[in-house]
Amino acid sequence: MLETLKKIKLLSNPSYHQAEVWLVEENGRKLVYKDFSKWGILGAFIIKREAWFYKKLSRIEGFPKFFGTPTPYSLLIEYIDGISSKKAKNLPEKFFERLKNLISRMHKKNIYHFDLRHLSNILVKDEKPYIIDLGTCLYIPVFGFLFKWIDECAVLYIKGRISPELLSNKEKRILKKINRISKLWFFHKILKGD
Repeated sequence: MLETLKKIKLLSNPSYHQAEVWLVEENGRKLVYKDFSKWGILGAFIIKREAWFYKKLSRIEGFPKFFGTPTPYSLLIEYIDGISSKKAKNLPEKFFERLKNLISRMHKKNIYHFDLRHLSNILVKDEKPYIIDLGTCLYIPVFGFLFKWIDECAVLYIKGRISPELLSNKEKRILKKINRISKLWFFHKILKGD
């Protein structure tokens, strides 16, 4: 399968904790190729785990479709031709309602992302959200409701960054509390976001 993939562009420079991510083309279709081969056996574990989440969520509009694991260290997913929410400005309320619904559908499958405050994990296409990079997801079949607030609070954080004018006074108060609480959390960087 690798021989049919044509690399178009490097999407992220690999670092000590990130995969090499390429925009590739196969038979005229653009895909994202994520490669953890430099990590050896740990990379195979990471890819297998992340592929499992893509398989579970790829039938839900708003998550990339999963196209397989061409090697034990890599996976292929649909390329979403959108912009990073880091670059988005003044999105309508409907975008945030869609994002809440998308997160709710993910939670119904007992999957929790934990990294949605990082704006690079949400793409915007036609004012619709797409959640990408499922590497931080956890499957929590029991007591998952205890953790869903982390993903749900991320919506307020994103709204405050992208379209602060849409925040109600109540949402502003909640966001202020969330930001105070997140400073106490040992994964402060995850909750803080980009």
